[in-house]
Amino acid sequence: MELTPLIPEHEESGGAWKVYVDGSSNNKGSGAGIIIERPKGVTIEHSLNLGFPTSNNQAEYEALIAGLKQAKEHGARKVQVFSDSQLVTSQIEGKYQDKGPLLMKYLSKVQEMMADSDEVQVTHIPQRENSRADILSKLASTKSSGNHRTVVQQSITMSSCVMVITWRKPIVDYLEK
Repeated sequence: MELTPLIPEHEESGGAWKVYVDGSSNNKGSGAGIIIERPKGVTIEHSLNLGFPTSNNQAEYEALIAGLKQAKEHGARKVQVFSDSQLVTSQIEGKYQDKGPLLMKYLSKVQEMMADSDEVQVTHIPQRENSRADILSKLASTKSSGNHRTVVQQSITMSSCVMVITWRKPIVDYLEK
């Protein structure tokens, strides 16, 4: 999905964008959850179904790569990425070594993307602090093949019962008088 940048680049010089990422893999599929928070305003949530088999660590890397890519597409220049994957964050920090050739390719791709950005910081956070991204990744990983899903989130500020009474009140008042 392609979106135009939310704001001109010069307006975002005040702070870093926060990007929360999580990957999920299970017997039904794989998914990525991404939450992008601008320094002043809008939060964007993505639930991405990965249409190919992955391990959980590969799904974590896919979420990170997609999060970096989407933040850049939206115009982010400084990015703080938060992930609950100890392996991924430790590999990026250079604390963990090789976990196989495929994960090393993922690491190389992330390092390339980070070098192409003004400023990127990747931080490990506890899973409880990444619950929204986790929910989005699980939602995407359980999507059935061919099942196109749209999640609409909204707030209802008044009870449906109260609204029924409210629209009837002028009529009842009229009839009573």
